[in-house]
Amino acid sequence: MQTSTISRRLKSVGKRPVLLMVAAGLALMWTGYRIAETYYVDRGVEAAARQAAPHLASLITILERYQTLPSILSEDRAIIEAALGSPEGSLNERLARFAETTGADAVYLMDENGWTIAASNWRRPKTFLGQNYGFRPYFKSALEGRPGEYYAIGATTGVPGYFVSHPVADDEAGIVGVIAVKVDLRNLEANWATLEGKIFITDGNGIIVLSGEPSWRFRTLSALDPDTRNLIAARRQFGTVELSPIDIEREGRAVAIGGDRFVEHVAEVGRLGWTFHFLSPYHHVQERIRLILAVVAVLLLSLAAFILFRRSQRTHGLLISSERERDELNRLNRDLEREVIERREAETRLKRAQDDLKRTSKLAALGQLAASVSHELGQPLSAMKTYIAGANLPDAFPGEVQPREIDESDGVLQQLDRLVDRMSETTRQLRFFSRRGGEAFDDVTLADVIVGALETMRPAIRSEGVDLRCRIASPDTVVRGGRMRLEQVLVNMIRNALDSMQDSPTKHLSIEMEEDRGRARIVVRDTGSGIEGGSETAIFEPFVTTKASGEGMGLGLAISSEIVKEHGGSLFARNTECGGAEFVMELPSPETADAQAE
Repeated sequence: MQTSTISRRLKSVGKRPVLLMVAAGLALMWTGYRIAETYYVDRGVEAAARQAAPHLASLITILERYQTLPSILSEDRAIIEAALGSPEGSLNERLARFAETTGADAVYLMDENGWTIAASNWRRPKTFLGQNYGFRPYFKSALEGRPGEYYAIGATTGVPGYFVSHPVADDEAGIVGVIAVKVDLRNLEANWATLEGKIFITDGNGIIVLSGEPSWRFRTLSALDPDTRNLIAARRQFGTVELSPIDIEREGRAVAIGGDRFVEHVAEVGRLGWTFHFLSPYHHVQERIRLILAVVAVLLLSLAAFILFRRSQRTHGLLISSERERDELNRLNRDLEREVIERREAETRLKRAQDDLKRTSKLAALGQLAASVSHELGQPLSAMKTYIAGANLPDAFPGEVQPREIDESDGVLQQLDRLVDRMSETTRQLRFFSRRGGEAFDDVTLADVIVGALETMRPAIRSEGVDLRCRIASPDTVVRGGRMRLEQVLVNMIRNALDSMQDSPTKHLSIEMEEDRGRARIVVRDTGSGIEGGSETAIFEPFVTTKASGEGMGLGLAISSEIVKEHGGSLFARNTECGGAEFVMELPSPETADAQAE
């Protein structure tokens, strides 16, 4: 009682001030975190702007570099003549030289209907020559007399590019065609992929047209409305790309894409309605925030340590007095626990000894009964054997030559003769409980054991209406043992399966024999009621049975288990996943048995 009072006093000392201190510390750390985050995000945006500046300037330079090329080419007399309908001659070669000199991906000339009449890539498999690009906006703009520019996936090559165009005009005929240049910007994207930050370009519809991350390309910052999708499809700007929204979330000047957070700097490109995005990894901000939080935490912990130290002096006296009582109580508890454990162990040993004594008494009585039954049945079985042998003798008297007619009774007598032999062997097995026999083992073919057991049990199987399936994977498998004893074990396994299926709507019995790694197995499966939970091992002990009272003594599986053990094998049972149970008799091959004996 005194210890409990001291414990309650210890718990109550300084409890409320400590909670207030913890709450104030958490509030201070949260406030510091938000202030530090806002500050370092702003600094991160400024740093991202400085990093993005040269890349933005490089993009603008590339776009503007090719603005004047179509204008210059539109004044070339050979291009004008070709647009007027004159034979182009070597114009393809001329355009190819222009493309090679300027670094353009393609230079091509279209007539006023949009058909390409000359192209620098005329020798490539996917040439622009003979293609119609009248649906492209850059063609329509040039045909109206204005320079055009456009970014799209190539309708012929499937390669995205930047297209610039200019009208081709004749002094007398006016606009007679359009000269266009395609620029491949993939090298620029490849340079972005090597940066610590990430860069992508969006058009006026929020579609990512350029990106250092290939998986982001042609994704959208938000879902497109149907009208925008229809317009893009009519212009065939992005071919068959789905244009699905990217997983992006914005929080102030921070952005998260696919679970990764960044600080974002945004700038206008000034052409095509494009927007330049530079993403700096957010972990730079987090590192600085962690540093600030670490400093605040150290200060708070120092303050808390000082306060707790001062309060600990007040509780030191209570702790010293309570420790002595607690140690004494722990010692008493340990002594009590040890005494309880010893008592439980003694009770367990006593119950086990009582069970062993009961089982030994029953086995002794069974041994006497088995010897008596074996003795009493021996003479009648011998007489039956003699009568059957006499019935098989010929009916003619000595000296007469008269062949005996063979009728159907001969087969019945032979079967009875085999059954009498089996009964004699069974009575001999009863001596197992009165003395241990030293029967010599021979090489036995397991297939013969299965055939012999089925010969005995087939009438019972048919009368029960059981569907029998027998599969022998290795017909030549041989084990060392007594054939009759092994048949008796298998007969017992089959009989148990039949008993378990008496009330089952579906009665299937399967017997399989297989050999693997020097071990032979006979598996008997049924669709009966199965084995009660936890009794898979107990059913092989003497006088343990799952049958109703008066229907069994619980000795069949115990005898069978001992027989299999004498053969160096094992007998075990388990429930199957589909319902029912399976009993497995596993025996060693002669070579394995010899190796174990050595």
